[in-house]
Amino acid sequence: MDIIIKAVVIGVTGAVLSLIIKKTNPEISTVLTLTVCIVIVGISMKVFSSVVEVLELVELDSGFSSAYTAPILKCVGIGITARLGSDLCKDSGQEAVASSVEICGAVCALYVSLPLIKTMLRMIGELA
Repeated sequence: MDIIIKAVVIGVTGAVLSLIIKKTNPEISTVLTLTVCIVIVGISMKVFSSVVEVLELVELDSGFSSAYTAPILKCVGIGITARLGSDLCKDSGQEAVASSVEICGAVCALYVSLPLIKTMLRMIGELA
C-alpha cells in the first residue's frame, strides 16, 4: 500500500528530526511530533473514508442499523485519539497526564457504547 509507505517515511523522518531537535529545543520537538502525527492521521483518513463507505453500503443492503456500527466507529476513533494523545504526553515526559488521557479515552469509549449495551440487555430480557 502506497499510503503506509508514505506514513512510515514521514514518521521516521519526523522522529529522527525530533530527536535531533530535542537536545537543543524540546518544545519545538514536541510541536514537530504533533505535526507529524496530524499529517499521518490525515493521510490515513483517506483509507478510513473507504471503510465508512463500505459500512454504509452494508447498512443499506442488509438493513443493518447504523445504531450498531456508529458506536463501534466512534470507539475506534476515541481509541486512536486517546492513544496518540497519550503517546505525545509520554514523549513530553508527562506520564501522569498520559495516564489521564488513557482513562478519559476508556470512559468516553464506554459512554458511546452505552446504546449498544442497552440494546443487548433488552435483547437478553426478551429472550428470558
